[in-house]
Amino acid sequence: MPTQDRMADAQRRVTAAYRKQRRNQAIAQRADAEAATARAVTSLAMQAAEMSLAAGTTTARSISLVNKLSHAFDLPVHIDITYTRIALSYQPSVASDPITLMRVVPTGLDYDRLTRVEHLVSRIAEQDMPLEEAQRRLDQIANEPRVYRFWVMLMGAGVLGAAVAALLGGAFADMVAATIATILCEMARVKVAERGLNAFFAQATGAAMPALLGLAVMTLRPHLPWLVGDVRPSLVVAAGMVSLLAGIGVVTAAGDMLDGHYISSAARIMEVISLTGGIVLGLLVTLWVGLRLGVPAAIAPAEGLYSSPMVQIVSAGAITLGYGILCNMGPRSLVAATSLGTILWIVYLAIRGAVTSSASRAAIAAMAIGFLARLGNRPLRLPVVAMVTTGVAPLMPGLLLYRGVYAMTSGTPLGGRSASDLLLLCALTGLALAAGSSLGTTMCAVVLRVVRSIRRSRQTASAPDEAAVEVPRSRTTAPPAPAQER
Repeated sequence: MPTQDRMADAQRRVTAAYRKQRRNQAIAQRADAEAATARAVTSLAMQAAEMSLAAGTTTARSISLVNKLSHAFDLPVHIDITYTRIALSYQPSVASDPITLMRVVPTGLDYDRLTRVEHLVSRIAEQDMPLEEAQRRLDQIANEPRVYRFWVMLMGAGVLGAAVAALLGGAFADMVAATIATILCEMARVKVAERGLNAFFAQATGAAMPALLGLAVMTLRPHLPWLVGDVRPSLVVAAGMVSLLAGIGVVTAAGDMLDGHYISSAARIMEVISLTGGIVLGLLVTLWVGLRLGVPAAIAPAEGLYSSPMVQIVSAGAITLGYGILCNMGPRSLVAATSLGTILWIVYLAIRGAVTSSASRAAIAAMAIGFLARLGNRPLRLPVVAMVTTGVAPLMPGLLLYRGVYAMTSGTPLGGRSASDLLLLCALTGLALAAGSSLGTTMCAVVLRVVRSIRRSRQTASAPDEAAVEVPRSRTTAPPAPAQER
């Protein structure tokens, strides 16, 4: 082979090797960029799931948020949530190593943060938001302080206590005492939790505060009748019980069960049992000590609602307002939640003549609230779980729980019912609220799905067929000229 040909062949080989090296470098850079994007998207999705689950939403809603967020960036991921544990994984291909993240999330109630996260995810899915901008906004939501300061939340607890006393027929003195009881209850619960004790002991300490105040009222009544002579301790204790029971995630547990997330549902049910047990323990020990010290038996709780229907309706709305402040709901969410609480009690009173069982009436009223909350989810952009949880707060069986625990402590039935009957009715009322609200949410989702399908079919039927409306070619129009051959 001549020297010139050998030099040309060597040059071609060097050029081919250089091009191959550049091509491999480009492939490696593209793979690194895709891997970096995948890590950023999975980190963003994990943070959104962590924030939504920690704020108090259901497992199905957290999974839906992650799927919506990942599909917005064309990066489908697999997510598994079991109550407080989140596992998220993305595998680019069969031959590639997966990207897997795992978090353990402490749960709580922060419905304003939940609303902001859901709104941000919806904007990311609807708009073409860059990944860096989405991460910046999510970090901003995570670092924002709570809407209300601690003293405002205590005032919300006071409003809740006064409204419960008014709902049960209390006078002005009862409302003042119930306000003090719920403020002490919330302060004790928060301070004990800040000291590192678990939620069981925080609930027990919070439940002991209204009971101690009720015992103090009965002890001081013979000595200071001008101050506490008109206060009914049963309303004081019942107000504290409602504030504690409303914070238990019965609605969320029922939602996970109906959505098919049985592990999360079972864990939430165990949490409900544990937190309720803490309330019973704190109340039981305090009442037992009071009875052993000879506190008069006038602390025995009364039964029934003694206020007018209008006062009951206003009180139900105020209970929802106060509990919404405790759950850190924004002003717009508070207005919607207060409206739902008012509607709840209107429905509860409207069916009183047709349905005699209190648990059945609670289930029907909660069903209406679940239906309305799901119906207003899309136009109002408010979380369903936040609306339902706060909306059913006026029907939380705080007085029933107090009556059952008192009957258990004193060993005497109340109103012809034993302690087991009263506690069973309390549990049935809680289950009725959870099942009714979840059923109402599911029914509304089915109705909306049917309405959308009917509307879609009508639009399809009324849309003109493109082939039928195609403008025919005029006979005078010359046919297109054939392409010239080269």
